[in-house]
Amino acid sequence: MKFRLDINGLRAIAVIAVVVFHFNEAWMPGGFAGVDVFFVISGFLMASIISTKLDKDQFSLFGFYLSRIKRIVPALAVLCLALLIFGWYGVLDAVYHQISRHIMSSLVFFSNMTYLGESGYFEASAHEKWLLHTWSLAVEFQFYIIFPIVLLILRKLFSTRLVGLMVLLGTLLSFAVGLFVTARWPDKAYFLLPTRAWELLIGSLAYFYPWQLTSVQKKVSDYLGVALIIGSYAFISKDTPWPGHMAIIPSLGAFLILQAQRNDSVLTNNYLFQKLGAWSYSIYLWHWPLVVYFYADVEKTPLAYAFFIGLCVLLGWGSYQFIERKIKDSHALILFIVTFAAAYCVAQQSGHFESRAKSQDPRNEIVNTYNNYIMDPEFYFDSCNATFTLDKGKPIGIDEKKCISAEKGGLFLWGDSHMGALSYGLRHFLKENMPDMPFSQVAASGCHPTFTIRREGQKNADLGCNYSNDKAKEAIQQVQPEIVVIGARKDHEQYDWVDTVKTLKSFGVKKVIIAGPLPQWSPSLPQVYVMRHMGEEVMQDRNFDMSLLKTNAYLNKISEDQDEFVFIDIINGLCSLNEGQAPSCKVKVGDTLLAFDYGHLTTDASVYVVNQFFGHVLLDY
Repeated sequence: MKFRLDINGLRAIAVIAVVVFHFNEAWMPGGFAGVDVFFVISGFLMASIISTKLDKDQFSLFGFYLSRIKRIVPALAVLCLALLIFGWYGVLDAVYHQISRHIMSSLVFFSNMTYLGESGYFEASAHEKWLLHTWSLAVEFQFYIIFPIVLLILRKLFSTRLVGLMVLLGTLLSFAVGLFVTARWPDKAYFLLPTRAWELLIGSLAYFYPWQLTSVQKKVSDYLGVALIIGSYAFISKDTPWPGHMAIIPSLGAFLILQAQRNDSVLTNNYLFQKLGAWSYSIYLWHWPLVVYFYADVEKTPLAYAFFIGLCVLLGWGSYQFIERKIKDSHALILFIVTFAAAYCVAQQSGHFESRAKSQDPRNEIVNTYNNYIMDPEFYFDSCNATFTLDKGKPIGIDEKKCISAEKGGLFLWGDSHMGALSYGLRHFLKENMPDMPFSQVAASGCHPTFTIRREGQKNADLGCNYSNDKAKEAIQQVQPEIVVIGARKDHEQYDWVDTVKTLKSFGVKKVIIAGPLPQWSPSLPQVYVMRHMGEEVMQDRNFDMSLLKTNAYLNKISEDQDEFVFIDIINGLCSLNEGQAPSCKVKVGDTLLAFDYGHLTTDASVYVVNQFFGHVLLDY
């Protein structure tokens, strides 16, 4: 295929947006859509490369895969090696271990699955993951593996016209799947190929259905395409469900530019965009680690922004000039093996080496102490957590003799693992102040207490949650407790708390207490504390989960002017709110941190939180 200057310029439009967005999303709130533009470009190029060689009977599946590996791996491997070297001198053991695991995942193009697994219950901050951006490379490479096989099969079965029709149907199907999944499981929609494939396939459609346009029509298509892309960068934001229906805007914009085929367009064929387009892959690779470093250790001044964005371009140029253009096939394989092996060694050592200065940093001991926090089963009442029983390979079920009181009445704790973390404090309080009050507990990790919403999946979390909620209903009716404490990690606004309270009251429960969310930090409170707040009792940090403030506001609103339940506002009890910024929160109880991970209470904190915020309500029942 003849080199297309417009595609090179389109790459520049995409990479500029991504870099600007990641350094400061306020400058370009929808800049993340540049990745979607890259997907469309890739789909077009792959359809063109594969189909052209199939037409000439010159296509080799092995040769195609090898060409993709040679194109992607060398620059990626060099970046990964650079991170391993930097990490040796610059980060603590836990972070170095994480980098090594992410390098291995990135090199085998599985990182989208890795980050999906980390994006839910144990979510770490985006700005703590040095290779987060490789999720898009993984999606593309997974497409590269599947797409040529599909085209080979379709070409054997159908005419070229029907092959294009099949690609169109695949595009529509993937788009429909994307809409459905985005509305229900946004993390999966964002990271997985089936919900992203339609963007790559739209690019393929530009190849299978080229438009025959006049010069004027080409200009209109070109300008309209650029307008749609720039408009999406300006008016879409990270709060937009993605890749939902709005993702069609930048994708259609890229499609229109591809159809225009204007190599003389001033919008795409200018010196700056041609250079940035040529370096775009390497700029994309290097920009995110620089963003992570920038947000961790650099004061946000105009000069700092200019320097680091310029450094992205400089490193991108160097990577393009000396790696992308110079590395030979054999060297690519050597780079892959050396980098993967080095990352594997670091992972096996959990990032700790006696010869590494950072491994001797006393802050490691603090982080490792909490990473290895040994929970006495009595702390969480593990045998009362349905998910824990499943994780141990046992049949689903809690220890009913231990978890459900044989006596009528008392206090009943129901919820997820964060409620489990309150269990120790509640039992301690009852023992000290209300020793005759029976205690019951039913829980499941990651499970909101509800009578009406059931999970449809078959994973441990789904099975444990449904069992837990069914068992809680049965046990509450059986025990008839005076007090029920319910709560969950976050996202309370997505569940039917008022209806749940009404049902509990219909069972004869006298007092229902809804526990608000606890403060949460990513990747973990211990890591944030040792990196930026050593010795502080009260901490304000950007890695506080700001979505909790929305949840808290919702719970405060539904608790107004009613006497059906008591809302315990833990966040406002522990934190001072700062308008437009992360709150300042108490993070230590004596010498012990509030949480041993991102938000689960330590034993000392469990006792403190219950005494401070629940005690007077319990005594007044």
